[in-house]
Amino acid sequence: MDRTSLNEPRELSFEQLADAHDLRSVISAALDASPMDEQSLRRGIWTYVGAERDVGATPAQVIVSLTQLVDVSKIAPVLTRQTVMRRVILWCVEAYFGHLGGEGGADPASANRAVPPMIVSNR
Repeated sequence: MDRTSLNEPRELSFEQLADAHDLRSVISAALDASPMDEQSLRRGIWTYVGAERDVGATPAQVIVSLTQLVDVSKIAPVLTRQTVMRRVILWCVEAYFGHLGGEGGADPASANRAVPPMIVSNR
């Protein structure tokens, strides 16, 4: 599998660049809302990650992009920012690789739910 390097620019159409910019704006607005709009943030992340995955972005590229958005947000104190960062990364991984369970840990009972077994091929 040939993946684009982190430092290698991807060739995107104007529409794809505009969509990515718009989705990053939605995520930034959700991060900066007071109180933070967690539902909009999660939807924005899932939509952004899906779009980036579809144009060939690696998981690392998407995580770097999202962590930069959290870093420039107005979230304070530092412990709150770190909690949000963990959630954003979790939602990113869920969106990139598939839903991994529950509501992303939003309710404590979801942490106790078993993840379905992975189907493995011997080929």
